[in-house]
Amino acid sequence: MSTASTAGETMHDLRHATGTPPVLRAVADRVRAAPAAEAVTFGGRSMTYGELWAASGDVAGRLAALGANAGTRIGLCLDRSAELVVVLVGVLRAGGVAVPLDPAYPVERLRYMCADAGADIVAGHPGPLRRLGGFDPVAAEGPLVYARRAGDGDEPRRTPDAPDDDLAYIAYTSGSTGVPKGVMFRHESLANLISWQIGASGCGPGDRTLQFSPAAFDVIYQEVLTTLGEGGVVVCCAEDERQDPQLLWDLIARERINRLFVPFAMLRSLALFAHDVTPESHPLREIYSTGEQMQCGDRLRAMFRRLPGCRLANQWGTTETHVATNHWLPADVAAWPALPSIGEPISRTRVLVCGEDGRPVPAGRTGELWIAGAGVGPGFVNRPDRTARDFVPDPLDPAGRAYRTGDLGRVGPDGELECLGRGDGQVKVRGFRVELGEIEILLCSMPSVAEAVVALAGADPQEQRLLAFVVTTAVPFDRDEALAALRDRLPEHMVPSRVEVVRELPRTASGKLDRLAVGRPARTQDEETRT
Repeated sequence: MSTASTAGETMHDLRHATGTPPVLRAVADRVRAAPAAEAVTFGGRSMTYGELWAASGDVAGRLAALGANAGTRIGLCLDRSAELVVVLVGVLRAGGVAVPLDPAYPVERLRYMCADAGADIVAGHPGPLRRLGGFDPVAAEGPLVYARRAGDGDEPRRTPDAPDDDLAYIAYTSGSTGVPKGVMFRHESLANLISWQIGASGCGPGDRTLQFSPAAFDVIYQEVLTTLGEGGVVVCCAEDERQDPQLLWDLIARERINRLFVPFAMLRSLALFAHDVTPESHPLREIYSTGEQMQCGDRLRAMFRRLPGCRLANQWGTTETHVATNHWLPADVAAWPALPSIGEPISRTRVLVCGEDGRPVPAGRTGELWIAGAGVGPGFVNRPDRTARDFVPDPLDPAGRAYRTGDLGRVGPDGELECLGRGDGQVKVRGFRVELGEIEILLCSMPSVAEAVVALAGADPQEQRLLAFVVTTAVPFDRDEALAALRDRLPEHMVPSRVEVVRELPRTASGKLDRLAVGRPARTQDEETRT
């Protein structure tokens, strides 16, 4: 293979495949093949593949000059921008372990993540970096600033959690102890995911993918590295465009977006504002949704009828393993089930349905979903007890490991996997097992309801009841009519005892519905009216 340089390279040569991280080899091939092709765009300014490779090489070189090497933990703290893509690629090229940080997080959380991960070097924009505290700026280049932890010497610390030269990034997720826990993800696992995603997608050179995910969430790697490995264009967006479904539709039209990776909550919001979308004005071809149970209600079906050339995929996984399964919904929208399956495992991945004894159960029986194969990483940062509990020997291959997701599931009659949620998606009411998603779909099918969530209330099993919280549309909402409509379609034990109108549903930082906070919505509209 030729190792000839491309135009525009500076501090780092375009290395032979043995010197480029596996997950970036497809990107390096694109740089060689079409250095002048558009790679990243933001705010009307674009960057070519040659320019991206040169800029990310500059980042890698600067980090190396600061003492970073294979396994150095490097914080990334940038606003949404093209530079975010450049630094993400640059840290991978430097061999460092990225610790992505969301500037919108509270200061205390950001500082905890840096300390827990052992990040001694950070790169980012000046404003976000100042919020980290305890880091001294040591270099600047254009809009980027590099800083080292105050008081550190020239050599960054090494940490013993895992073989550092095999780690690609550390992603933080909510922890049951009240502080976030860091998940270590390996290069091998990331390369496997990106290789599979490129093969599974119908997008290719020149196709445009929106960079929607927050920087601190693992989906950003799926968006960016898949797109660059295909020779496509990463389209960055502003935070207000990301949060507002109407502005997002405007961006999709203006930037000619072909592919989205979005949580189901945003997909449902997009469906609310999809009245005027057409294949000509909104050239979407693929939408991948993950993070929570997909519900195929009337509005979602109507949106895809307006976009007949766009396919919908339901993906399932965890931060600990990233994407584990994929299910393409049929092209015929009429054939969509209300609650789609999560499909089949991606390449080099297995999903087991295990009983309480840790052994796989027969098809059709419910058990805990365990993930095994290439996506299973070393575990959690500084949490050996939690790692030992959740990362266990693979029951079908004792030499390997499996991750216990805590999700319940089963293998359906068609051989595909079904995820039944975690106690908050399926509950028991007066001895009856209830799928909350079924009630939510019916509520969302009402013209006056934009969004809905149903929760189980009450500590005493004899007094537990279902509560529904809805966000309304411009159409007048009548509680009694809504409950009467549910009684016409559902058995009595599935009809909520009360429906509350709220201004908005609680969300996590990634945009997913925060079911743990559903029982304490901010304030109902009725309460605001009374005050």
